[in-house]
Amino acid sequence: MKSSVHNTSWGSMYTKSLSKGCTQCISGQKLVVLVSTECSSKCFYCPLSLERKASPFAFANERPIRKIDDLIIEKTIMDAKGASMTGGDPLESHSFNQTLEFCKILFSKSKSFHIHVYTRGKELDEDKLNTIAPYISELRFHIKNIEEDFKKIELALKTTLDIGIEVPIIPTKGIKYYQKLIKKFEKVIEGKKSFYFINFNELEVSETNYRKLLAHGLKCDPHNPSAVEESLKLGHEIVIWANSSSNVPVHFCALRTKDTVQLSNRLFRIAQSVHLPSDIIIDNGIDRGLLIRGVIESEFDNLKEIKEILITEFEVPEEWVHLDTKKHRILTNAGLLEDLKDELLLSFPNLKLGIAEEYPTYDQLQTTYIPL
Repeated sequence: MKSSVHNTSWGSMYTKSLSKGCTQCISGQKLVVLVSTECSSKCFYCPLSLERKASPFAFANERPIRKIDDLIIEKTIMDAKGASMTGGDPLESHSFNQTLEFCKILFSKSKSFHIHVYTRGKELDEDKLNTIAPYISELRFHIKNIEEDFKKIELALKTTLDIGIEVPIIPTKGIKYYQKLIKKFEKVIEGKKSFYFINFNELEVSETNYRKLLAHGLKCDPHNPSAVEESLKLGHEIVIWANSSSNVPVHFCALRTKDTVQLSNRLFRIAQSVHLPSDIIIDNGIDRGLLIRGVIESEFDNLKEIKEILITEFEVPEEWVHLDTKKHRILTNAGLLEDLKDELLLSFPNLKLGIAEEYPTYDQLQTTYIPL
């Protein structure tokens, strides 16, 4: 039963082997699809942002899905090998049909496309399982009540899907609760042939769950304000126990996995596809996948004129001058803009010039701006 614990450089640990969904996620190959924020479970630790909760749209990564083409565009841009359907609860009645539509269209593009779906399973029945199972590979259950929720897991075990449990590590529950969860799962999967696993996640702190976490006696980790204190330590203890006491593959996923590994790998994949000829892609470190670009903004409606002058009078290569109509600006090479700033401001004193570091995503989130 005992084998070695696999330790990663970013704080995650696992026994045996990872699920295919986790492997793709860590390498940045997973398209993250937020189907809906609706969920009947109302978990006090839900970290979903106010912006996402307020949006009427589903999201493919950071792109709102206003029509089905948006989902395919985002899949193509990042050359995704799989997708995660998350929420909310993608399999409750308010979201099931949309989840099914998304899974069908992604599956139709590639039969090898790996889709995993998160659910509490409260409304899951045999009919829903049989309807969606042909289009997905992996089902992950969020367990809150061990006795009640396992009835849904046992129902899902009748399929050939890979089945997992995925829950956050809440320090106040203590190690015995998670040991009981692992033992219970090991018992119900005995003799089954698919891949079965348990993922434990470091408990996240966000602007939407902070006060509720405090009300439940939890504190921010002083070394990582995005995480709950003691969640990482307890997660490691559980993996070490599982390694010597259980045959179930157990994975503890630290927040750093998402923040510095999974996200940066996904951003780098996207950046290679969408970057402009003038952009510089950061290819290592915590900012891997971000774009460095020169930004020109004007108080007046004269960006087209400025673009033309940059090309004709300043002899900037045309492919290095991009009119960004979405954000009403011109994007160019950062180094070139720094060289031209004095001369450009003599001709157009009302320009705002700067060097920006931005996500390559649909929303072009700006993380750093240095005015010139």
